[in-house]
Amino acid sequence: MTNLICLEAFREATRELAEAQIKCRQAAHHLASIQGELEQRLVHAYREQSFGPLDPLFTKEEAALALYEQAAANLTEVEERWCALRVALAYEEKMMREGQSSRRQLN
Repeated sequence: MTNLICLEAFREATRELAEAQIKCRQAAHHLASIQGELEQRLVHAYREQSFGPLDPLFTKEEAALALYEQAAANLTEVEERWCALRVALAYEEKMMREGQSSRRQLN
């Protein structure tokens, strides 16, 4: 049986996809955590009418949002590569099956 050309690339893409999914989930969780903290502090600041100490938290939220957006964009790229390789792998498998069946017909 002939080895599939795309199989190793597909395995690598699958590993990269799993890693990208984890990183995106972690970034989303981190962002949500900061946003929750910010919301609590905003409520407290509104009660106290003191908004000055919130600046560092807004900066932290912006940084977390940028990391999340980067992770989400990377995940999209990795998903697209994984899908393309999956299609290529399916095509290779189909061609191999068709090749094997035509050899059987010749015998």
